[in-house]
Amino acid sequence: MTVGKPLASVIPFAVPILLANIFQQLYSVVDGIVVGKNIGDAAQAAVGASFSVTYMMTCVFLGLGIGASVLMGQYVGAGDRDNMKKCVMTMHSFLIVCSIPLVLIAIFTAGPFLKLLRANDEIFGLAKTYMTIYYLGMLGQFGYNANAGILQGLGDSRSPLLILAASSTLNILLDLVFVVVFGWGVAGVATATVIAQYTSWIMSMIILKRTHPELECHFLGISFDKTVLKEILRIGLPAGLQNALYSIGIMVMQPLINSCGTVFIAGYNAAIKVDGFVFIPCNSIASATTTYVAQNYGANRPDRIRSGVMDITKVTIAMCVVLCAIVLPLRSVLMGMFTNEPQVIAAGNAYLVRVIPFYVISALQYIFIALLRGMGISMVPTLAALASLWIGRVPSAYLLTNLFGQNNMHWCYLIGWLFGLVIMVPYYLMKVSKVTAKADDEN
Repeated sequence: MTVGKPLASVIPFAVPILLANIFQQLYSVVDGIVVGKNIGDAAQAAVGASFSVTYMMTCVFLGLGIGASVLMGQYVGAGDRDNMKKCVMTMHSFLIVCSIPLVLIAIFTAGPFLKLLRANDEIFGLAKTYMTIYYLGMLGQFGYNANAGILQGLGDSRSPLLILAASSTLNILLDLVFVVVFGWGVAGVATATVIAQYTSWIMSMIILKRTHPELECHFLGISFDKTVLKEILRIGLPAGLQNALYSIGIMVMQPLINSCGTVFIAGYNAAIKVDGFVFIPCNSIASATTTYVAQNYGANRPDRIRSGVMDITKVTIAMCVVLCAIVLPLRSVLMGMFTNEPQVIAAGNAYLVRVIPFYVISALQYIFIALLRGMGISMVPTLAALASLWIGRVPSAYLLTNLFGQNNMHWCYLIGWLFGLVIMVPYYLMKVSKVTAKADDEN
């Protein structure tokens, strides 16, 4: 990614990430369809209500996967093969050592967290069952995301696509067998996800060993490099902290959402899944951008970073306009995939018409987060994202609901996105000018 036109590197790299994210989103979407159509709206609400807690438990390790991806990209750009090897083994060892205690903590705290979120009696038992089984797959989820980040840092976005295509297909088949045939309910949905997650982890280990034998991956051993681990933590922990506090923000909003009733909860959760397909292309471009920036930063090419930013921004804006033009007219049809209830569809549509038209602001926010992280700057994007959530979204959600009713709660997303963008853009412009000046002095 350090030669040629920026978009000629970013777009082909982003397309497999896009397809992989679509398959990954199918985990959530198929769960929602199977649950909504075969079990009921209460089960749909239960699975959705558990999301903020399950996501919080996985955030730190997902952030470390980002750190490994950025660090690997910088090592690739610099041609540092020795540290590339150390990055793979250090990340794998860290996951193995730390994940098992986290899984046990997650299982024992499932019930207390649901009580904290004021989950009503109708959904409490269903949500706890789903969460307890889901947590058993956390090690597989951590392992796959770490390996996928490493592969992307190496410039390989095709392998994660193939892995997720296979595991998502498996997840769909198991959903149908466990829920429709065996009648296991939400337990069947969670079990299918766990099996698919471990399958993706095992496949990623096999592919990493076979496609990159020069890295000498030995996944059965434990080997830490203190310097590499420190860099992974420096970049990844703020990202993990951001995601963890983001999920806590969702938890803070969850009692507000739960207080609006089962119909509103089911509509909101179904709309979030539709929203996810708009987010996927934006997130895919952002992921490709992180690798592009990391490799060029490692190769000391700030000129390519600067020119790439402009091209990526233009493509992102155009993409959001097209997606908005597709989703809004079809919103009721898309909502109908998850429920047969007109009231639930109306509740979901209330979200979509207030959020989707402004998605370009969110997309730009993620692009700038990716750019800064690719340069090894993790704290500023974290602070911007937290300001977006805690100063913008959460307070405005409660205020809007109290003043204008539950459907107008959704304007809080626009308010939050604007907060984050206002912080990141000026900092990025200042940072790029400094890096460019430094590179000119060295040349």
